[in-house]
Amino acid sequence: MGKLERRLDTLQTVELAEGMEIHLRIAGPFLRLYAYLLDLVVMIAAVILIWIVIGISSFALGGNVAVGLINLALFVLLWFYPVFFEVSRKGATPGKMVLGLRVVNEAGGTLTFGASMVRNFVRIVEMIFPFLPLFSFLNPRFQRLGDLAAGSLVVYTRDRQDPVYLGPPALDSIPVNVALTREERAAIISFRHRSGNWSEARRAELGNHLNSLTGQAGSKGVATIVGMAHWLEDHS
Repeated sequence: MGKLERRLDTLQTVELAEGMEIHLRIAGPFLRLYAYLLDLVVMIAAVILIWIVIGISSFALGGNVAVGLINLALFVLLWFYPVFFEVSRKGATPGKMVLGLRVVNEAGGTLTFGASMVRNFVRIVEMIFPFLPLFSFLNPRFQRLGDLAAGSLVVYTRDRQDPVYLGPPALDSIPVNVALTREERAAIISFRHRSGNWSEARRAELGNHLNSLTGQAGSKGVATIVGMAHWLEDHS
């Protein structure tokens, strides 16, 4: 029962050294790929602009100087474009900002310059071995190799706005005869109020996580959880 509230939600709970807890909404790999593609478009546009500006200036600078400046600009753009934005106040590249994402450390704070450098230098290794990013699908926080090395997470910055629909009504109030923590009680009550947003199959899938408590599965398990939530609300 200690992990009950985590199984009933997609939020990640992080306990800080001071004993406080914060909740982070972890971004999935597909949205992160979309953000990366947007940043790639921005970088290509920047390269074209730099090429044009230095190309026009090459008549005054000389051909060798122009080539050197272009190579320097490409180096800075490739290695420091994401770092510059990730250590800023917003903590996000333009592509991530468009999609409402942010890079943070594992405590939810701003990423340091060194950590961001590590995170993005490892990306070069991932580009050489394209199968490495696939391991992020196996990580519960969708951390790629660079995130694991830097201790970073990609999270949503915008609050999730779900339409609220009433969950299935409780036919009976079912007493809960086991000791529950405050978080576990809140998770069961939240299940009742949020289940109206889910399909019947999704309700059953989440409800099956509690079959050790309800002794039921499928729709019967959902009905039992809703009854328990009703009892908990009446006795809170």
